[in-house]
Amino acid sequence: MRKRKGFLILALLCMAMLVAACGQESGSADPAANQVSEQETPAVKVVDKGSIIQKEGSRWLITAYVEKNGAPYIDAFWFTVNERTVLQNSGGRNVSPESMPVGAQVEAWHAGAVKESYPAQTVAAKIIMHDHTKEVPEGMIGQTDAVQAALQSQTGPTAAWAVKTASLDAENGYWNVELVQHETVDQPVTIQIDARSGQTVPIPVAANDAFRVFSPLPGTKVGPTFTVEGEARVFEAAFSWTLEDGHTILAEGHEMAEEGAPAWGRFHFDVSYEKASQPNMMLILYIHSAKDGGAGHELIVPLKVPEERINYTVE
Repeated sequence: MRKRKGFLILALLCMAMLVAACGQESGSADPAANQVSEQETPAVKVVDKGSIIQKEGSRWLITAYVEKNGAPYIDAFWFTVNERTVLQNSGGRNVSPESMPVGAQVEAWHAGAVKESYPAQTVAAKIIMHDHTKEVPEGMIGQTDAVQAALQSQTGPTAAWAVKTASLDAENGYWNVELVQHETVDQPVTIQIDARSGQTVPIPVAANDAFRVFSPLPGTKVGPTFTVEGEARVFEAAFSWTLEDGHTILAEGHEMAEEGAPAWGRFHFDVSYEKASQPNMMLILYIHSAKDGGAGHELIVPLKVPEERINYTVE
């Protein structure tokens, strides 16, 4: 009886040790295997010279304008940025998420699954922010701020924006930022950003070295009163204008821009006239020459006269 009882106790002890060993093995193997799997998953670079387009907490939309099969395309990814994501500048120094603003040019890697949506969704393994080495004149904003301002100027729903180009015209004091939409990738939109204020500047409809006119659009019918908007880069901010129809001066005046040269100063003024002798007229902006008092830097904007404002008997 004692032998049988001893045998049962020994068998139970063996079974207990076996179960404990199995439990220890199963309890330690799975996490270790998962950890090794995660650590050994190679990071894959999926965005080269892209831009941060939008940030929603830990989710960042990063896009890049590329060519695929000879056609323009926008690579777009919603990256989840977590505590394991490596964030660095181009010098290899770690930076905080707040130091990577919307508009920054970046490269991005992921390590793991990618949800095949558009934009695609994945976890960011590493993001490197490009440092722009091109010097910007003192008092002017950099590329990141210019791109950010251009993105903020766009409204309406869209799947993804991307930056096609961004270039500084330091002489004239503005950034040209080309943006494209996923839906109309072959139709880039150019946004001009004032390099000093960071404000959006309308695209001139007529321009020369001294004047940029934003409205009215050349060839449009205007009157009896219309507004002229634009910028001038003129001495002491003073300039003049006339409205004529080829036979008669219909209106004229003198104006002041908000700033004098070398800066571009904004202006807007109203023009009124009664009648014109024919369907075509010209708005002429100019400055008086300091040498002889004549007109210089003339900018001509051709306009149309509404039918009810034409008096063919006017001389």
